[in-house]
Amino acid sequence: MKKFFSVVLVSAMVVLTAFTGCSENDTSNGSSQTTSKSSDVQSSAVADKADFDSEEVEKNIKITPYIYDDVSTHYFVAVLKNNSNQACTLTIHLELIGKDDDVIDTETETINAFAPGTEVAVKFNHDKDDEEFARYEYTLLPKELTDYQCVTQDLDCKVSTDTDKATISVTNTGNLVAEYVRYTALFFQGDELVYADNDYVVDSDNEIKAGQTEKAESSCNKKFDSVKVYLNGSAY
Repeated sequence: MKKFFSVVLVSAMVVLTAFTGCSENDTSNGSSQTTSKSSDVQSSAVADKADFDSEEVEKNIKITPYIYDDVSTHYFVAVLKNNSNQACTLTIHLELIGKDDDVIDTETETINAFAPGTEVAVKFNHDKDDEEFARYEYTLLPKELTDYQCVTQDLDCKVSTDTDKATISVTNTGNLVAEYVRYTALFFQGDELVYADNDYVVDSDNEIKAGQTEKAESSCNKKFDSVKVYLNGSAY
């Protein structure tokens, strides 16, 4: 199902829902720290194996979109929450639509293992030198989880901030090895998203092993007063 959004080409925000991952607030040009862990998520992250209903899962995935700009690029960020009771592999397809209703750009991102009750964030971009867009559409394509296992529900995250960065600390409290764990850090000034950064938070094996803690730093050259961090990873 496509989600339609008409946009004005300025930084924009839709009301943010509760999130899974880590959040820091009230930096006040100093540093602070907070801890958050997802709630109401089964430790296995997989509901009893009922028949997978992709339409029902798709209807229960909530999307919160953001746009922000820099000098040369439009950035699109989608925060997605799995409100269904089933884990899935989720593909997110972004289409930019021109003023004549033609598709001028497309981007695709896949979340290998999306646990029920958790949230992830994905980031897309569009060069301002390319054709201007009038609106954008997201299409969500959930599939039954077969090749991966969910781990994000067992990743405990802490964030501390300074004036120009966030330090992200992630501990694997589960029994599975979390592979290729990626963070997306959203920096806000008030209600406005001013910057989004993403990178990996893993060891030299590209993993966070059971009981292990890994750290990463996310820099931001914009003024911000709060940070929200979302995690994405999986296990085989």
